[in-house]
Amino acid sequence: MRIPIDLSSYGEYLHYGVPLVLLTVMGPDGRVNVSTNASITPLPGEVPRLVAGVLTANYTNQLIAASREFVVNVLTETMRPIARQCGSYSGQEVDKLALCGLTTHPARVVKTPLIAECPLNLECRVEDVHHLGDVDLWIARILAMEVAPEWSDGRSGVNLERFQPLLYAFGHTFARGPAVGHGSI
Repeated sequence: MRIPIDLSSYGEYLHYGVPLVLLTVMGPDGRVNVSTNASITPLPGEVPRLVAGVLTANYTNQLIAASREFVVNVLTETMRPIARQCGSYSGQEVDKLALCGLTTHPARVVKTPLIAECPLNLECRVEDVHHLGDVDLWIARILAMEVAPEWSDGRSGVNLERFQPLLYAFGHTFARGPAVGHGSI
């Protein structure tokens, strides 16, 4: 007989293995906000897209609505304290870049800058939004991706042996384990 699970934790099971990221968004005043996010999902199809779930009450959500762009900055396994700090304060009240000692780097396509300390960055422009009560799902086209030399495979890709993102599940953070297979599923 199967045992029922509390529905309040459903997202933890489905998000397992998704990298914990920092979203950067530029405000109309040119100030950059940083927000911790564990709700980024790539979408299938020929056009590179992703969906970012952001709570409607968050300052980040307001900035995305105004700018229609954001950058996804993938955290490394050693950056857990930064993820925690950026997720504990509102960008309306605190300069999280200064708080965490983060530096920005100009993006190739969008106005919002990348976080230099994050070795994988995705520049995104919003194509659509779905309002679901207390969360907005921002569907965005990925316009550019950059990888730091230490994660590069030397051929315009990511070296999966060096790829060590910080993962979030069950209220905990994890490091990526060894590969258990190669190639398509």
